[in-house]
Amino acid sequence: MKRLDACLKLLLPRALETQVVDCLLQHPQWVGPFITRYVEGHGDPESIESAVEQVRGRAARLEVEILMDASHVAELLEDLRGELPNRDVVWWLNPVTGVGRLV
Repeated sequence: MKRLDACLKLLLPRALETQVVDCLLQHPQWVGPFITRYVEGHGDPESIESAVEQVRGRAARLEVEILMDASHVAELLEDLRGELPNRDVVWWLNPVTGVGRLV
């Protein structure tokens, strides 16, 4: 079983969903289980591109949560930077203190 001691979160424009998921699936050696969900981004008004989103005050985004070994986070981020040199992709890292199954 892979060591899953980190949760890397990505927040990105929904238009990049296929590209990001494809990139993650190309690296099973780094990436553990992950989820995607549609969210609304609030905060930085300069990152909201469409006029409709500016009026609403929030941007349609995709959030990706990736469980992984912390020692591979830098490699994955470097690969994502090469694939998606996009200022609108934001990431943060959280420690994971436990992972398991109920049965």
